[in-house]
Amino acid sequence: MSVYDSTTKLASDIKDSKEYKDFKKNMNIIKSNPNYELILNNHRKIQMDIKSKNLSGVTIDKKTLKLAQDLKKTISSNKDLSRYIDSEYKFTSMMDNINKILASAVYEDYK
Repeated sequence: MSVYDSTTKLASDIKDSKEYKDFKKNMNIIKSNPNYELILNNHRKIQMDIKSKNLSGVTIDKKTLKLAQDLKKTISSNKDLSRYIDSEYKFTSMMDNINKILASAVYEDYK
């Protein structure tokens, strides 16, 4: 079996995985509601801003922290949003693990 055949099989297995199916189902729910997308986009933007400021050593203002807390509460209290976040985390974790496995196959050769 060639590396391309194996990769095609892996891609098919990923699409058949529970993690991907749950993520896709929950993503479609989010996409069907513009308000959900707005909430998630705002949440991501605030989280990136906080992370950037933390890495730069910049103090995060109280308004930003309050907004982040409010968005987190909104997401946690909404079953569709919280399911989406959970399924996104599980899917991206699976993909990260797959990437680590693939990279480890040649890692020793690059030391």
